Amino acid sequence: MLDFLRGIAILVALFLFGTFLHRWGVPIPGGVLGLLLFYAALLTGTVRLRWVDRAANFLLRHMVLLFVPLTVGLMDMGSLLSRQAVAILASLIVSFLAVLFTTGLLARGLLAGVPPPHEPAEPHS
Repeated sequence: MLDFLRGIAILVALFLFGTFLHRWGVPIPGGVLGLLLFYAALLTGTVRLRWVDRAANFLLRHMVLLFVPLTVGLMDMGSLLSRQAVAILASLIVSFLAVLFTTGLLARGLLAGVPPPHEPAEPHS
């Protein structure tokens, strides 16, 4: 239980520190800053993966519940969403295509020097 509480404390502290930095002028959302700080802490060994593993797995297992308030908020804003539906849909399509093409180009670039996997030889009759 103490491992779980330590993991939650570390994750929440990094999130809050990212939010603090955002409020003090860093032009990146606090949640993203917290995630970057968490990644840096893992890379440098400041935070060990085993310290946060149980808490992170718990949060990932119950992630659906974390979206309930967002969904209720969106239902409350139905009239605004319906007035802006075309702009929202266009934005979603453009961002989807941008991510799709960027990922494809990045994968092509990263895999350019990697030989294709070896196919097993067919047995001779």
